[in-house]
Amino acid sequence: MLRATPLVIGSLSAVLVLGCDSKTPLELAGHPAAAALAKGGPGAGSEFATRTVLPPLQGGAHGEAYAIDRAGTLIGGYSWDKAGLMHPVTWSLVNGSWQITAYPWDATATSAVIRAINDNRDKAGTFWPGTAPRAVLWNAAGSFTVLGCSELGEAHGLSSGAQVVVGTYRSSSSAFASVWRPGQCRETLPPLIAGGGASAYAVNGDGTIVGGSSGVPVRWRRINGAWQVEQLDNRRGVVVGSNSAGDLVGAVGSACSPSSADPCRLDISFVWYANGGTRVLPSLGGGETAARSINSAGEVVGMSRLANGNGVPFIWSEALGIRQLPLSNGGWAFTISDVRGDGTRLVAGAGGRPFSAQVWVVRNP
Repeated sequence: MLRATPLVIGSLSAVLVLGCDSKTPLELAGHPAAAALAKGGPGAGSEFATRTVLPPLQGGAHGEAYAIDRAGTLIGGYSWDKAGLMHPVTWSLVNGSWQITAYPWDATATSAVIRAINDNRDKAGTFWPGTAPRAVLWNAAGSFTVLGCSELGEAHGLSSGAQVVVGTYRSSSSAFASVWRPGQCRETLPPLIAGGGASAYAVNGDGTIVGGSSGVPVRWRRINGAWQVEQLDNRRGVVVGSNSAGDLVGAVGSACSPSSADPCRLDISFVWYANGGTRVLPSLGGGETAARSINSAGEVVGMSRLANGNGVPFIWSEALGIRQLPLSNGGWAFTISDVRGDGTRLVAGAGGRPFSAQVWVVRNP
């Protein structure tokens, strides 16, 4: 195991030396757990939310913010450095300014990303290259452990106690929803249909895992020592987020059939509540909404299209419905914290021009 001290870089000046200049990272794959850019569109300022561009590594280009702890104190994602390498990073607020911290990877990796953060400030993510991805867990101090027994796979979700990391292993012909536990080999979750594919994207406090299998949204529960898979909707779709109460968010397709072999645009965002109810989220006028995260208050964030077809970040709440987060040229909101002591919550994502990692302080959505 490589143990190294994370490199903290402020927004003014620093020097990055990680000894990996000859390695070229690969961009994240275009699947639901690694959303591509929303197309540019007009962003509106709003007094209910304040937006800040998160700093990149010095001399580097853009980044994306994918994860946040429930307390709203630590944001995770990636940032490019000036040599064109993609680094796993976190951002934290220090004396009123956001600081970026770069985390180490091992000698065989070409780049890395952080995809999930828990309440203990543990971080789960992936070492690349894309031909040989490996799930990894960084502890609060920044040291990492490559998970499993030399198996491949990408990590997407992390349990509150860092005892369960979930994600996906993709072969040339299929995808396999996967679970890693520290000190154990990778475990494959059962698909909905024998021989079918599956992907896992999130895990909540009680160990329930969510994702998609055979083209439909599913969740897995461990019952009497064995994983059981449960279908949540008959339409094509996927679950990508959950909160501590067991509420789930994801999307289904309005014009898709599970038996169709054609790609399906998942344009209807759903909330599956722990009590058995469901809710369809509205759009911002463009007929498509993609939810990505839900907090303990049931507030949801993601991307929704305007009437002109441009995708913009949104927040939805039970009281006020859907609202566009301020950002010019469009983007995504990937994650949301719980409501903090001062009544605000943090939302993190990416977008704008130039394209950058973003954070919003939202006051009363």
